[in-house]
Amino acid sequence: MTSSPCYRQERASVFFERRREIALVSCCVVLLVTGFAGAAREIRIIVDDEVIEVTAPALRVGDILKQAGVELRDGDKVTPALSERARGRSTITVTRAVPVELVVDGSETQLRSTGPMVKHVLAESGILLRPEDKVSPGMEAGLTPDMKIKVTRVTSEVVVRQVRIPYRTEERPDSGMDRGKSQLIRSGVEGLREQKVRITYEDGKVVNETVLAGKVLRDPVSKVLKVGTRNPVRTLLTSRGSFRYRDVKTMTATAYEPGPTSCGKWADGYTAIGLKAVPGIVAVDPKVIPLRTKLYVEGYGPAIAGDVGGAIKGNRIDLLFETVEEALRYGRRRVKVYILEP
Repeated sequence: MTSSPCYRQERASVFFERRREIALVSCCVVLLVTGFAGAAREIRIIVDDEVIEVTAPALRVGDILKQAGVELRDGDKVTPALSERARGRSTITVTRAVPVELVVDGSETQLRSTGPMVKHVLAESGILLRPEDKVSPGMEAGLTPDMKIKVTRVTSEVVVRQVRIPYRTEERPDSGMDRGKSQLIRSGVEGLREQKVRITYEDGKVVNETVLAGKVLRDPVSKVLKVGTRNPVRTLLTSRGSFRYRDVKTMTATAYEPGPTSCGKWADGYTAIGLKAVPGIVAVDPKVIPLRTKLYVEGYGPAIAGDVGGAIKGNRIDLLFETVEEALRYGRRRVKVYILEP
């Protein structure tokens, strides 16, 4: 069937009308988009504790910061990201990174971080911590410029070991042996103890040892020594010859004579131990100097402890002279009394 010329003309008219409408709509869309793209935006930039107000076309955040003269440094954090576009009344925040030193596993690393706390630096650096590890300063500490962050690795182990137990030395005094000399009676033997110990390390170095348990495997045996207490023999050189002695005392010396003036009714010409009362006999306190001990008295000469007296107590010595005049002339003196060898 063939259409008439009038029908064909009507269809052509409708076609051209619809194309014109489509063209008008497309033109409006292009104008709308172009106008939106070219519109300026009011942008607020917060950086270095300052607020910068700028008006910029719809650009990416990185471009806006360049136009505002904001220079970024390594590690600085920008919100929103540099690649994003500013939309509406936008706020761009620049958080400055601070230099910090990170010490971990024996290595020192210089870096910049925005933190804001130590724990964020460790997370950014991929540092994994074990429960026992130490962080200085603490994880919650806020970052400050040039802060030094140290991670101390803490490890521990439990070991079983044997420990020697030292023996003691027992000294037994011996008055028959000179001072400074000794004689071994029994050798000492070390004991042995088994211990279970927890050893704690910081960065590979031992910082603490805790004994968890222990038992004695062998008791120690004491070393026994005989130790001399006697003074060694020395030689006294005098105008009356040489004398061997072990001890010397400083004493108060007085004088007496064998007659009634000094000895009263007991004056029989003999001493308390039956010796004839002659010069060279001295009275002593037997608790200080045993009777019959040979002596050398400074300024008097050789003597023997052969008498006692009621007033001669303690560190006293009474020297026998022939006459009252000699005794009175001697008086009272401080003298050295040498205890001679038998």
